[in-house]
Amino acid sequence: MSENWMRHFEMELLDDKGEGILLTNLKVTFDIQKMPATIFNGFVGNFKIYNLSQITQNRIKNKEFSRIRVIAGYDGNPDASGAYPDQNIGMIFNGDIRFSVAGKDNITDSWVLLQCIDSWNGHMYAAMRTTIAKGWTFQDVFNAAMKTYEPFGITAGIVPEMPTTVFPRAKVLVGNTSDIIYSVAKQCKASWWYENNQVHILPDDKYLDTMVVLNANTGLIGMPQQTMGNGVNVKCLINPNIKLGGLIRLDQASVYRASLSNEVIGTSPGALGETATDGNLYVDGIAGQSQPASINTDGDYIVGSINYTGDTRGQNWYMDLLCLAKGGRELLSQATVLKVDLG
Repeated sequence: MSENWMRHFEMELLDDKGEGILLTNLKVTFDIQKMPATIFNGFVGNFKIYNLSQITQNRIKNKEFSRIRVIAGYDGNPDASGAYPDQNIGMIFNGDIRFSVAGKDNITDSWVLLQCIDSWNGHMYAAMRTTIAKGWTFQDVFNAAMKTYEPFGITAGIVPEMPTTVFPRAKVLVGNTSDIIYSVAKQCKASWWYENNQVHILPDDKYLDTMVVLNANTGLIGMPQQTMGNGVNVKCLINPNIKLGGLIRLDQASVYRASLSNEVIGTSPGALGETATDGNLYVDGIAGQSQPASINTDGDYIVGSINYTGDTRGQNWYMDLLCLAKGGRELLSQATVLKVDLG
């Protein structure tokens, strides 16, 4: 098991040719958040880098770098040879630099703030204007769409099997590629998002084939908090193995339970109890926003949103997760698990 020992952080600033510089051993503060799908289907990151050399600041100011890649996690304990067999690090952000500004906290500490978005250039400028021949399928539409992303370095990530319907007439495809992808995802009854410069599509009732067990020994901070109908809030140390659409496993008894409102208690015709249905706990006789979020009896939850906050020289090194019970009613009543807004 990887140990949460010795933080690891590295940042690459790259130009359009993929060449650039590697920054380590600097004070960097950051926050990275999955934006709700109503605004943008991807991650937005803000990175404040302290006390860079004037030469590096000038290179950033002159827009020499267009991309940023951030790797974080924990190195774990070194062995006798100095290697890190328990290292748990991975990519937590890979995106386009949209804006930069320089400033100072005081007379000695200067900083450069980079505001970045995953896959933004492709999202904004990839477009389609083509016709696909009769006999096309949704997979053909997706393949054609992905070709328009190629100039922006965006590739296909997690993609489900598409409906196999064959259409007898040719189809004209005109518009922003992201709109075409949205249409394909809708036909698959799925959500889609950008992550690590890839397009991911995940059916609303599915989850990634990954599982991270979270407890006090593996990075869980405090007690997970049940909400009223909007999932379970979880805080943990940064773990790059936790992914949008993936699973975490909690001790079901560790979830801090939400109480019912006085209105619900006062208008209930009788005593309220809980029933286990399809592996999840629900309060009998109430629904909608009055119903507490589902509690999975096995402790399995799908990660619906992620917010990273970190400070390489400070205390912050956390992930805030909003999770929905595997097989819970919220997965069916909400348009998609990945449209949850952490606000």
